[in-house]
Amino acid sequence: MAKNSFEEFNDAATLDLFHPRTSHTHCWSPPPPGVFKINVDGSSSDIEESSSIGVIIRDCKGQIVAAFCKPLQSHYTAELVEVFALEQGIRLAQESQLSRVIFESDALTVINAVNDSAFGAPHGHIIQDISHAQTSFSFCSFRHLNRDFNLAAHELAQFARRNRSVHLWKGVTPSFLVPFVQADMLH
Repeated sequence: MAKNSFEEFNDAATLDLFHPRTSHTHCWSPPPPGVFKINVDGSSSDIEESSSIGVIIRDCKGQIVAAFCKPLQSHYTAELVEVFALEQGIRLAQESQLSRVIFESDALTVINAVNDSAFGAPHGHIIQDISHAQTSFSFCSFRHLNRDFNLAAHELAQFARRNRSVHLWKGVTPSFLVPFVQADMLH
């Protein structure tokens, strides 16, 4: 059913500019100077009964600060794997002692749950931990990014699932990831 102009105005009037519910990004874009962007993704295969996560941290020039991927112990739902990926992204940012961060995920329901402090939602206890972790940063934002522009994090998750091993790279781009990092910036 189409919205009338009053409903459209009301929706526009209630937008929160600091925590956008959706992003209309046309490509991966570097963060402002002094801010780091952390892209996360989860992968869950019903066929292989496996799950994995990928995290990539980039600076204002698009350079990789860290990349991480990990297979999970069990098979989980796609949404829960996305929550785990975001949780791991926060840990990696904290371990890297970053103070100003933007987290991006292609899981809109997870980003909305964090931004809305939806602690009663499925996996609410982890959402609550993620929400409380924001206080460890001087600036922290959670944004939705279209799946087409989250290729590097997606490929990291796929790599972990295929290889069934944990990997961490700091200050270098793994060779298999180069085309995906470039594709994120070119779309």
